[in-house]
Amino acid sequence: MIEIYANKLDQDVLREYRVSAETTVEQWLIDNVKGYERRDVPPMSIAINGCMTSPSAWAVARFDSGDRVQIWIEPKGTDPISITIAAIKGVQAVMKLITPRVKLPKTGSPQQGSTLASANAKANQVRYGDPVRELFGEDEIFPDYIVEPRRYFKGPRDEWQHMLLCITRGECQVNPSDIKIGNTAVISLGANATARVYEPGADLSNEPAAQWWYQAPEVGVTATGTSGIELKTTVTVPAVPGAQAYQFNGDLVAVPAGAGSFPAGWAVGMILRIEVMYQYMVTAGGGAGGRDVISGPLEQLGAFPGMQIEVVGANAGRYIVNDFTPAAGGDPAHLTLNTTNGAPVSGLLAGIGWACIGYAGLRYRLTATSTSQIAVDRLTDSGVTDNDWPGFDFIESNSAILRLDNSNLEGDWAGPFALCPAGMKATKLSFTVLFPSGLAGVNSKGDLEPWSVTYEFQYRDRTTAGAWVSFSETISDRTLDQIGFTRELTTASAIEPEGRMRRIGAKSTLTNVQDSIQWYDVRALLPSPKSYPGWTIMALSAAGGGKLSSQSENKVSVVATRKLPILVNGSWTPDSRVTRDIAPAFNYIAKAPGYQDADIDTDELAAFDAVCKARGDTFNLSIDSLMTVKEALNTALAPGFAEFTISRGRLRPVRDQKREGFDTEYFPPGTQGYSAQNMKGPLRISFKSPDPGSEHDGVDVEYKDRRTRQTETVKCRLPGQLGLKAEKVQALGIGDRERAYRLGMRRASETRYRRWSYSFETELDGNNSDYMGLAGVSDDTPGRGQSALLLGSSLGAGSYILESSEPFIWETGVDHTVGIRRQDGTLSGPWKATRIDEYHLSIPTLDFTPDTSWGREPPHLLFGPVTRECHRVLISKVTPKGSESVSVQGFNYDDRVYLYDNASAPD
Repeated sequence: MIEIYANKLDQDVLREYRVSAETTVEQWLIDNVKGYERRDVPPMSIAINGCMTSPSAWAVARFDSGDRVQIWIEPKGTDPISITIAAIKGVQAVMKLITPRVKLPKTGSPQQGSTLASANAKANQVRYGDPVRELFGEDEIFPDYIVEPRRYFKGPRDEWQHMLLCITRGECQVNPSDIKIGNTAVISLGANATARVYEPGADLSNEPAAQWWYQAPEVGVTATGTSGIELKTTVTVPAVPGAQAYQFNGDLVAVPAGAGSFPAGWAVGMILRIEVMYQYMVTAGGGAGGRDVISGPLEQLGAFPGMQIEVVGANAGRYIVNDFTPAAGGDPAHLTLNTTNGAPVSGLLAGIGWACIGYAGLRYRLTATSTSQIAVDRLTDSGVTDNDWPGFDFIESNSAILRLDNSNLEGDWAGPFALCPAGMKATKLSFTVLFPSGLAGVNSKGDLEPWSVTYEFQYRDRTTAGAWVSFSETISDRTLDQIGFTRELTTASAIEPEGRMRRIGAKSTLTNVQDSIQWYDVRALLPSPKSYPGWTIMALSAAGGGKLSSQSENKVSVVATRKLPILVNGSWTPDSRVTRDIAPAFNYIAKAPGYQDADIDTDELAAFDAVCKARGDTFNLSIDSLMTVKEALNTALAPGFAEFTISRGRLRPVRDQKREGFDTEYFPPGTQGYSAQNMKGPLRISFKSPDPGSEHDGVDVEYKDRRTRQTETVKCRLPGQLGLKAEKVQALGIGDRERAYRLGMRRASETRYRRWSYSFETELDGNNSDYMGLAGVSDDTPGRGQSALLLGSSLGAGSYILESSEPFIWETGVDHTVGIRRQDGTLSGPWKATRIDEYHLSIPTLDFTPDTSWGREPPHLLFGPVTRECHRVLISKVTPKGSESVSVQGFNYDDRVYLYDNASAPD
């Protein structure tokens, strides 16, 4: 809460403002004070929770909605009045977000009666501009408000709250037992709470929670901890200030020091007439049609043809502006006039004269007040706020006249306050009064006796500032328990309402009487949608009365599970079904921006889906922040150890998994072969050495536990790791300890065992490899393998004889193998090789027929000691270089990366 004071001697709060989020003092001033700049000695002092803050610390001094910030205007500089009201006016322009009110708990003794258990269930706040939540799988959700929650009293001690909440975009399943307020299931509250879930597009015409009851933010919990604004008895307010002079500047009017003051009872919202004279020049007959021309400080008028104006002083009367010419080239602004009947105006008193010129009525609305200064908005001739008014030209005058409108001659009203956003209209109003300590008298015997209080509520159309419509009521009771009363009023027509409230009759001064009355809230019913296509909606009605705590941590939550089309026999179901699987989430995310079935590799997705189902890998996450399609797809695939890629123009998941035998025995189907025979340059190999100083020695994985619904951490350590510098990883979409542990151990294993990187350039052969595809890569390093072209092959006695373009290098006492690159780029083998001579060897079998006719490039041979005939590589990147070559990058394949994919987390 921010409180602004006129000075340190004036203990009355000039204006109060709420903040909805944490900020710094300087940022708040930048956002809300026009022209704010850092100064060594600023014209204000600021305290946070009673502690003065140095101006040098304003950039880092932070506060939020729970802090009390006091700002005092200091007599420093030349124009503290402008700074004061500029701050106030700036705050009034800030958009107020929908924030649920929290009644502060009260203390009391049994003799004071009991306090209402507030209907205080809370959901997440609306964050304007943020995306609507998207649920995948199952998750606990704190739904967001769609319209403001409405609190009202069905009876004096029966407070209820209606809430309309968005659970997720799309369709989902919510079990009644999984809807909670705090930790209590709604169904266990019986008649004290009801919840209704609506599928996307359902009709909400008869749902009371779907009505938008806009709450005026000025009415409610105050900085002093009361539940509402304390109502006072009105007093007569002087219509005219007791001041001898005024300073006018922009939208500010101030009384110079020693020249008097404004009445203490003047309040924001009151209407007054202001007559302040400026010098104007009248030139006879110099305008079109013989009209007289008026020139002078007319920019402040904001004139336009057809504007209805009033002139006080020289040439007094009411006129209509014919034309207006702004100041230019040293010439002052000037205008010509018509009469109210449309005739040209001439015959005015020529020469220089003093006059006040403004909209007909010369009416202004108070927007901020103190006894030394006020701020005003100008009203048009129809009573609407003129948002384009540039303000008064600076002048100090001892002849100006300020007078309240007749409808404002009583002060100490609470209000008036705008009851709906500017430009919107309402036909129904609701307000609540609260007796925080009950309503009763206590006789000499200690028995309760009836006591009565009368209040009056008034409203009117804010745009016309016309006559007030009154509603008054006398309430009688004899109780020391807190009681409240909600009343609804219907207006005669749609209006932009403002309202105010007062107590009629003074508050009792007797110690044996409890009759304090507070204005608890006021609302206007505004138009609201009757359905929300595409969203799952929940309406909740909850009562106080002992079954709900008044503590602010109470929140409405649901456990929901998304419904999506699922894969059945390789095809998507036409309807949506409850699912936690990863593949349906991948399919939904991919299609959201417009991809179709033809753009998705459904076969690969189905194969991935089968693996995940067999392992029990699922994706459970509600997403309420913006992310790219790529980020969303990778987030969904991560619990299944997969990533998103595009292959041959189609979207597909690629799962990083163990390839049986690739380390030691054979080349799995699809393994590509690369060697000096199809590289355009050398094979570049690098190794990242372990660095204990900078390298992580373990992984700590944070995940949201599906059972406790709390964020938990599981420590993942490979043998020898102490976790002194553990990497922090978030397991989004994973809801159990075992799978979070597996993810962390996979990450730790990748860091430890994937240390070799490979890069080379080919012609177009590199396009054969996909992301995370397998490759056998050969180089000419001594002790590794060698490559050659296959010049010929023939079937011998139970074996195949291969002829090489290069002499084979055999190592004594070591078994050798040979891999054969087929014409499609994939590798056959590796096969056990037996030496025949320098250019020939035999293998036991061959799974394809080599073409060595030289009608096309012949197969390649990758030869060497067992498991050293080539490097086992996982391709990480394939980048075209022009139209004739491709750059390929990859890292080493190591079975040890996958050792913990099915492990259980240690206790």
